[in-house]
Amino acid sequence: MSQYLIATIAILGLIPLPVRADEPQKTGWPLTEAERAYVLKPEYERRPGADEKKHLPALWPSTPSAGFWGGTSWLDTHAKLVDYVKANQGPVDVLLVGDSITQQWGSPLDTGVLNAAWKKYFGSYKALNIGIGGDKTQNVLWRMDHGGVEGIHPRLIVLMIGNNNMFFAPETGVEAAAKGVKACVDNLRTKFPKAEVVVAKILPAHAPGNAFYEDIKKTNAALDPLKLESDPKVHVLDLWSDFTNANGTIKPALFTPDNIHLSPEGYRVYAERLKPFLDKTLGGKGLGGDAVVLPKKASEPRPATTNPPAPAALPTGTTPRTADGKRLLYPYAPYNEGKLDPQLTGWPLTDAEKAWVAKGEYIRKPGHERQKHLPEQWFVTPTAAHWGAKEGQDNVWVAHHATCIEKVKAAGQNIDIALLGDSITQGWGGGWDGAPFNAAWQKHFATYKTVNLGIGGDRVENILWRLDHGALDGASPKVIVLMIGVNNAPLITANGAPVATAAHGIKLCVENLRLRCPQSQIVLVKVLPAFDPVADAGRDVTYLNRLLDTLKLDSDPKVHVLDLWREFIHTDSLLKTELYSDKHLHLSPAGYEVFASKLKLRLKQFLPALSAPKLSSAQVDEP
Repeated sequence: MSQYLIATIAILGLIPLPVRADEPQKTGWPLTEAERAYVLKPEYERRPGADEKKHLPALWPSTPSAGFWGGTSWLDTHAKLVDYVKANQGPVDVLLVGDSITQQWGSPLDTGVLNAAWKKYFGSYKALNIGIGGDKTQNVLWRMDHGGVEGIHPRLIVLMIGNNNMFFAPETGVEAAAKGVKACVDNLRTKFPKAEVVVAKILPAHAPGNAFYEDIKKTNAALDPLKLESDPKVHVLDLWSDFTNANGTIKPALFTPDNIHLSPEGYRVYAERLKPFLDKTLGGKGLGGDAVVLPKKASEPRPATTNPPAPAALPTGTTPRTADGKRLLYPYAPYNEGKLDPQLTGWPLTDAEKAWVAKGEYIRKPGHERQKHLPEQWFVTPTAAHWGAKEGQDNVWVAHHATCIEKVKAAGQNIDIALLGDSITQGWGGGWDGAPFNAAWQKHFATYKTVNLGIGGDRVENILWRLDHGALDGASPKVIVLMIGVNNAPLITANGAPVATAAHGIKLCVENLRLRCPQSQIVLVKVLPAFDPVADAGRDVTYLNRLLDTLKLDSDPKVHVLDLWREFIHTDSLLKTELYSDKHLHLSPAGYEVFASKLKLRLKQFLPALSAPKLSSAQVDEP
């Protein structure tokens, strides 16, 4: 029987799903040298069917696959959890399995301290948390088969997984994602036949009409026909109505600002719904929460030796330009050939381009047109973001971009400073939303003619698209201040996009600015510390900044790198939360004051005090 036929029968649930035929070690830990080399390949190269050059996306969620964050980072994270499980052999009250929503109950990957909601409701139970942010069902399956739960005997297991599979639902379909959840349940029931298993359906995220929200809802519905509760030891927990309003929108108080992860109040609600299951099985008689043994904390959260240099396929040195000298050539060749985007440069947009950018951003990503997952190309390929409107309707983000273009035109010539970036840049004020320049900018730069082109949520690929579509056409600012990249970090963990490509994306942004504004001085501000600097996306921000150093962008005499890391972080690597309005990402007035004072020292060499008053920043308003 051929591998393809086996896979086809397997997806119908008639026989167990196969792993890749060329995978050298199907189960066990530690890994052999051959297995270690195999799992350090990008995940898309290890998918079922790839060994036979077949595209079988319906099998992805149910076929065990090690995750991949670039280098050995994901594997190192799994190894740390294996050590954690080994240190807690024997009876366990609760085993928590899942992705970042599970991890944030409290994890040995972070502080090791369970959060307030867990301690309040379940503090008497010995609970082991093996959640890894960004994991998909296939990653959980691989971890459980490779030492992830070996030697422990949980009385109850809480599984929540599938959120990150939604990034791939356009290719896999939601039914395949639901079968991936079932495969995780089956794996746990095989390994722990005496344990009760609570399967929490995927929590809502974003808003009705958003593709992610709708696919989660459909995936949850696709779990029902699988009849998980026909097994008397499996219990399904549906939290949808607890986390949404009557009109379907999410309850913002239960989520963090990203509308995906949970706030402390969200974990309280989750805990209250879990409590009846734990009470029935455990009856309040636990082994004690303080019985958990934590592995030793690594001195370096992401050793530089475990992360390879940027892929050789990415451009080095001066990026080649097209024959007309007006745009860059990007690493993803089909984009340059016009096979991915109907208008590579220019403004206003053509009708074809308007229709293109009205599509959801995910289906416009490089690789999607070939039904391939190519996250290593996302950050280095220009892409318009997508805001607000449903797919097929006008893209609100493009309207904000248009407002920024009008601001540049209204400012005319002799712009002193152009600000380019994401929400941290937008937070200076004076941008598309009509907010006045903030106190720090007024204090330090009020005499300089400034335009702010920052748009909250932008990533490096969005900046590339904006530069190619009119952002600074006809302008030659004395100085361009660029800070971008923090919004790329969550996609590194969630989607396996290599950190190195984010650094190269920033490099392309600088080269694009040098091409379009050759007389301008460019101040590149490294990404500020964000999130938890030693975990997940925060750790990737740290590594991204390290990689920027290796690119030596300031070897160009018109490019100047500004590093503010030490100003925003304590010596113990924790954030100076007083400089952040939300304690982890956006800046407070005090944060902007620190930023402005350091930026001023750098800009003085390009913008000496003016002898006569000029149009102030506050006066550069929308036309």
